[in-house]
Amino acid sequence: MKFIKSISTSIFTLLLCTACESDLEQVTYSSENAIPPTLSSLNDSYILESKNASQEAFTLTWSHPDLGYQASVINSLEMDVKDKNFANKIILASSKTDLSHTITVSDLNSKIMTLLKVYEMETAPTGIEFRISSSISAAADTLYSNIVSTTITPYEGEPEYPAITLRGSYNGWDFTKSQKVYSVNSDNIYAAMVYFDGKAADGWKFCGTEDWSTDNWGAPESMTPEQSLVTLVSGNGGDIKAYSKNSYYLEFNNTTGELKVSKPHNSWGIVGDHNSWGSGDTMMTLETETDENNKFQYYLKATLDMSAGNKWKIRPEEKWEDDIAPGAVEGEFEDAGDGNFKVSEAGNYTIKWYFNKVTPKIIVVKNK
Repeated sequence: MKFIKSISTSIFTLLLCTACESDLEQVTYSSENAIPPTLSSLNDSYILESKNASQEAFTLTWSHPDLGYQASVINSLEMDVKDKNFANKIILASSKTDLSHTITVSDLNSKIMTLLKVYEMETAPTGIEFRISSSISAAADTLYSNIVSTTITPYEGEPEYPAITLRGSYNGWDFTKSQKVYSVNSDNIYAAMVYFDGKAADGWKFCGTEDWSTDNWGAPESMTPEQSLVTLVSGNGGDIKAYSKNSYYLEFNNTTGELKVSKPHNSWGIVGDHNSWGSGDTMMTLETETDENNKFQYYLKATLDMSAGNKWKIRPEEKWEDDIAPGAVEGEFEDAGDGNFKVSEAGNYTIKWYFNKVTPKIIVVKNK
């Protein structure tokens, strides 16, 4: 009995010590006692101009938070419209080590235009706020720095997002003529619709730089045809040849290498009153152009006759799944208000659908 009692006492003591150590670990970090990071100030105002798009707008610097002990902390630089409580914050940078971030005029303008669109605000001088959020783990309270405010005047123009290019047989492996996937939230998720025009199976890759020196991803050693989820290989992957449709919606995580492939289609066409909403859609063909900003653009095009008041839509393979309605695009067109496009006047029309964008664009032109 003494032996059993001795063991029991030892176990109790061990558990007590373990519990004490656990409690000490849990109370080591206190958000009330921790000192949050400090974010540097900015000028009172900035005016952004497109001619300076590639230049630096400004640099923000900050300090590490003081937690009272050594810990791995992720500091994230956040921005949002002033007085919105960071409800739709955009993360400009996240790092365990960096204490500064420089943003270009183009990147800053793009992010402000994105926020103005979210809040349905006009393009005008706008109050913008920045802060640092310091995170240890999901279980610990996040620390926030002081908020730094400034007024920024953006310029009109199509927002630019971080992008990764698709190089392949479809474009002669030309970096300057590549379709892209985009990161809307400036994180590690890139997505867009792409169109291979019958050459998907000939091979393609994701590429971040023109000379292939960094940031390129290819196929693993084995893939199944039309594989919907695959982890790509960074650096030395093979050409991706497992897909044979013309168009896909791609979602790529450049941190994990995970690629999600959906919405496979071989054709797109115009359906509407002109064909009694039945079969025999007016097929769209792939075209390219260089726009006024010297950017290479891909679009699908159709030309057809329509009567006054005709309604129409874009759909794939004469099926209604994944059809395109006015609410999903921007551009120059008439919205019938019932989920369809329309034309008010009879005539011959050219419809251009710029699909490879964050928000696809449709331009409808009445031909003379």
